[in-house]
Amino acid sequence: MKYKVYIVFGVFILLVLFSIYGTARFMQITSTPEYCGSCHVMIPQYEDWFYIGKHTQITCVDCHLPHNNSLNYILWKGLDGAKDVVLFYTRLYGEVIHSSAHARKTIQANCIRCHSEMVSRIDGGAMQCWDCHRYFYHTITH
Repeated sequence: MKYKVYIVFGVFILLVLFSIYGTARFMQITSTPEYCGSCHVMIPQYEDWFYIGKHTQITCVDCHLPHNNSLNYILWKGLDGAKDVVLFYTRLYGEVIHSSAHARKTIQANCIRCHSEMVSRIDGGAMQCWDCHRYFYHTITH
């Protein structure tokens, strides 16, 4: 009986340690452009990012995940990541990837977050950043 308590306690400690350190490492690994580009359907987007230069100092998650708070960031990273994995391994992704309404809203907010000084000088009305910068980073499809 005493050994069972030690085993349960040991497993609990391992789970806590993995949750703390493993999750942080997993988040770090899955946030790299190399990880995002590892699916064959993402190769064109990865190559655009890698070779087009202007934004090579930022990563996919800088544009494609919300940055308004940490909980929202982690939530959408998990939801989008799980969706991408399921669609990739079930081969339900098409050859051309389309941005969801939420993705477009997030990307637009992140363009403004990083380029607020420039955006404040533009009277774009209801325009989206990619209306002018459609091929600037990678091809955007709706």
